[in-house]
Amino acid sequence: MAHESSTAASSLPILCNDHLRGDHLRNIDLISSLPDGILQHILFFVPTQLAMTTCVLSRRWRHVWSDSPFLSFVDSSMPPGNAAWIKEPLTRCTAPKMIKFHLKTRMYHTVADMDRWMEFAMSRNVENLSFYVSQNCNYHYNYNMPDIFYNNSSIKQLSFELPSVCMILSCSVSWTSLKKLSLTYSSISDESVAKILCGCPILESLKLNRCRNVWVLDLSKSLGVRTLEITCSRFMSEPMQIVAPHVHSLRMHNHQFPCALVDVSSLTEAKVDVSRHSGRETINDSLFQSLHEMLQKFENAEKLNFGCNFLQLTCADGLVFMRPV
Repeated sequence: MAHESSTAASSLPILCNDHLRGDHLRNIDLISSLPDGILQHILFFVPTQLAMTTCVLSRRWRHVWSDSPFLSFVDSSMPPGNAAWIKEPLTRCTAPKMIKFHLKTRMYHTVADMDRWMEFAMSRNVENLSFYVSQNCNYHYNYNMPDIFYNNSSIKQLSFELPSVCMILSCSVSWTSLKKLSLTYSSISDESVAKILCGCPILESLKLNRCRNVWVLDLSKSLGVRTLEITCSRFMSEPMQIVAPHVHSLRMHNHQFPCALVDVSSLTEAKVDVSRHSGRETINDSLFQSLHEMLQKFENAEKLNFGCNFLQLTCADGLVFMRPV
């Protein structure tokens, strides 16, 4: 019995030592004793507006959030209005480098605000940058990225979901550290995509989600891209052509036409699905041929995953794909 008591005391010293009972135990602030780096990492999991309130806890917490290399702005709890809820934290931020800068807003902001946030992130050598702006059917404008956005050697992950954003590149791109790129709802041309790929020598993962005006995606010179995710825009009038001889993992979701897979010779796994629209419950001859050609490109893949809509559509029209044994 004595042996069991001794073991418990050694494994739970704070709870069992007599001199730490009562008021002494209540006065111990174990969280505040953690290093700044750990506290800042914890604060990143709450919006920066909330993290700012921790400065009133004690002298120890006064500058923890402002020195943090993690900033996260989410306006879901903020009333619609101006951008003051972002301006103040950026003014008080003292971190010389940003590990991650995240913005999620349901409001449309002025071009000047967007440029200011972009320039702030880039000036702090951000490594992981993500911008999400909700769609608003009653408000539309075209936002052109500033040239400073396209020249950064520190950024490693970049994710944009900005309706009506225009990426018309008049300058060259230099994202020499970028490994993961995700673009959603962007209006971007084939030429601009080619410039981006040329400026990302170590890119490993690419996601294009409902990006208009991309008709030919040529990844033949992007030797490091192993993961590709494509969701075709419902406004496309013809299939997107994909040349991706080095890609190993492919995910596709099509609205109208299947992508034309020109070269996916290194593919080892693929996941494919389609959207069902009322009034189009069958496959016409042209679509049948496109699906058949696409499925043939998967013959060397080790793992195939077809979505329910895809299976329902193809099975209903008798399209069968079997791998030779």
